Formats: sequence, structure tokens, C-alpha cells
Amino acid sequence: MKGWRFFFLAAGLFNVIGGTVGFLTAPSQLDPAPVYPFAFRLLLIFVIIMGIAYLMVARSPQDHRDLVLIGLMTKVAGLVMSFWAISDGQLPVSSWWQPVINDLPWAIGFALFLLRTRSSKESS
Repeated sequence: MKGWRFFFLAAGLFNVIGGTVGFLTAPSQLDPAPVYPFAFRLLLIFVIIMGIAYLMVARSPQDHRDLVLIGLMTKVAGLVMSFWAISDGQLPVSSWWQPVINDLPWAIGFALFLLRTRSSKESS
């Protein structure tokens, strides 16, 4: 379980640090700038909150599988919505790498954790 603790610690720090930096620097650094900067900053606050949840998971991954499932749903939603926005012209095609870097690796890790620890949760 120690490896998973490190994984969720990394996921939590990634969200908290990335969300905080984004909140403090965006939307002024984005090109094109978001039409609704308030909504964009609100999204970043949710990123930070989810990071805090991942830090909670890092303390006891098996006890917080429900938070991991919610995290997986947010990562998959981030991927789907990002690619939908790109295909719809709401985001530039050049931004394709952001969901791939920011969501896909974590989604895979969250899914693997849920699959690999499923039987031990069922027996407790």
C-alpha cells in the first residue's frame, strides 16, 4: 500500500500546486483568455479541493476508495470535456496535450488502484 500512498500524495500535490499556480496566474496567461474568468478560477478551486481529497487518500488509500472513484470520474470528465471543447472549436487544437498530461495518467492510476484493491475492500 506504500506505493499507492506515494501515488496519491503525488496526485494531491499535482492538483494543489497546479491549481494554485493556475488560480494565481490565469486567466491572464492563457491565449485565448477564458470568456468567463470567474468560472475558470472556480474550476481551479475545484482542482485544489480534489487535490486535498487525494492527500486524504494518501493517508489511508483503502479507507478512501470512494474518493478515488470520484477522482476517477473527474479525470475522465476532464478528458472528455477537453476533447469535446477542442472538437467544437472552443479550445485550440494545440491544447490537446493538456488533458493528456493533466488527466490521463492519473485516471489510469486511479482505475488501476480501484481494480487492484477491489477484492481486499470486499472482504473487509
